[in-house]
Amino acid sequence: MTSNLQSAQTQKIETPRPTMRVYAPRVDVVETDDALTLYADLPGVKQEDVSLTCKDGELILHASCLPRHVGKKLLYSEYGIRDFYRAFKVTEKVETGRIEASLKDGVLTVRAPKAEAVRPKRIAVNGG
Repeated sequence: MTSNLQSAQTQKIETPRPTMRVYAPRVDVVETDDALTLYADLPGVKQEDVSLTCKDGELILHASCLPRHVGKKLLYSEYGIRDFYRAFKVTEKVETGRIEASLKDGVLTVRAPKAEAVRPKRIAVNGG
């Protein structure tokens, strides 16, 4: 994790199904000069079942996974049916108002642009 987007302490959460346990999705966080990008595995989750909020210095990911094989005989399974939850501390070095997210093929991609003040600046060198 970077200093701008760090895993936060797990906290009590409210889910639509409070008796269910939750998974902490596996994530990668990649840093470039202008942004942090988080990739979270959310197998079986639909776009409308993802909630991503940024409040009080935390980026909170919550997703619901509904049963995927209704009406079929399941022979073997390593993917459980539980909600996903993960929270990350976000520093003031991230422009929270410009965070973007998309979900494709079970991977949530969250792009958090860095604040202009912390981006590297290229300084032109003039000839004398």
